[in-house]
Amino acid sequence: MSRHLLLVTCLLILAPLSGCQEHTAGLERSIARADETSALAALHAIATAEQTYSISNSGEFGTLKQLAGAGLLPAHYSGDKPLKDYIITLDVTANAYKCNADPASSRQLVGRHLYIDSTSNLIHVNETQPASASDKAME
Repeated sequence: MSRHLLLVTCLLILAPLSGCQEHTAGLERSIARADETSALAALHAIATAEQTYSISNSGEFGTLKQLAGAGLLPAHYSGDKPLKDYIITLDVTANAYKCNADPASSRQLVGRHLYIDSTSNLIHVNETQPASASDKAME
């Protein structure tokens, strides 16, 4: 009788733990997708700001500080880390720009690597490494 009681007690203790792990993994996936959505919105905002900046600056593109200074992006974009869990890298030359948004977290479940440039408004994605123009475009 005590064996059965011990077995039932163990099952009652261990069963919720497996459900807790599934809930935690689902929560981490949700957070990663929310962070990625934020990064996508940032890339769209940067692309729009670059187009506007270029029109009023003889075809030249601006840095994040220049775009924020011109009022085309919120002021926090001119700081070191404009997004919570993504690193934004903007490379600007006189007549072109490339922008990457890469997950900053070392969590197991993170969002995808994103890329946009001055040749197109398409955002390119890569699951495992910084994206480039040669990666698949989002649909």
